[in-house]
Amino acid sequence: MSHLKSIITNWLSGIRLAWQGNTVFRGMVSVSILGIVVALVARIDTLKVTLLLAIACIAFGLEIANSSIEKLCDIVHPGKSDDVKIVKDAFSAVPIFTYTAYVVSWLIFVVPPLWKLIAR
Repeated sequence: MSHLKSIITNWLSGIRLAWQGNTVFRGMVSVSILGIVVALVARIDTLKVTLLLAIACIAFGLEIANSSIEKLCDIVHPGKSDDVKIVKDAFSAVPIFTYTAYVVSWLIFVVPPLWKLIAR
């Protein structure tokens, strides 16, 4: 039980740090939650909502990993470095691809039923 408590504590600490120090993370969480609420209002099926939620959670995790790598790069090499810039820029693309997958999935899953609901 102590191990589980430690895992949950570390998880919450990571989320708290990402929320406080990363405006992109806050924005994406807010947009994703809004998107899922709209999906529920549009009455899309549970599997599609679950998939949207899974993609969003993967994107959040990747954003936290990206922030961690950037922080680690700053600690290891505090000055400007072209090599560090390449690492930071390359890894920052990873969450963007996942956010793109979320948006495309949302457009495919939610817009058609939402459009039907509005058209009534």
